Amino acid sequence: MGIISRLLVTAAIMLAGTLSVSAADFSGPQSGGQCIGDYRSAILDANDTVEGINLAVTERYEEAVDVSERKSTVFNKGHLYTWANEAKVSCAKAIGFLKSNEINDEQVSQCDCFYTRMRMVMRGRW
Repeated sequence: MGIISRLLVTAAIMLAGTLSVSAADFSGPQSGGQCIGDYRSAILDANDTVEGINLAVTERYEEAVDVSERKSTVFNKGHLYTWANEAKVSCAKAIGFLKSNEINDEQVSQCDCFYTRMRMVMRGRW
């Protein structure tokens, strides 16, 4: 499935309201609260162009899609399914902004935050 198809599927899921953002009540990749607010992604500091940020966000999106579609994730009793899907949705939103040459700091930071949580769960650190 191509990236455009994945983005369309993600957008359809978001519109249907089947994903719950309230499940992700954490702030920054390692502390309590939501993945919003004071957390600023290192992606924004490491890249000064839309292209550089888009590459980093797209890599996170593609990995989150891959992880979220695995049977081992779907049937996971921990938080992996939640974080993989939150990363997928947040990164898809960030990609949407980037396609119109707009860098949305909050969306990029949420993408990175949820992706970091997904990776922490995968490493057994959550």
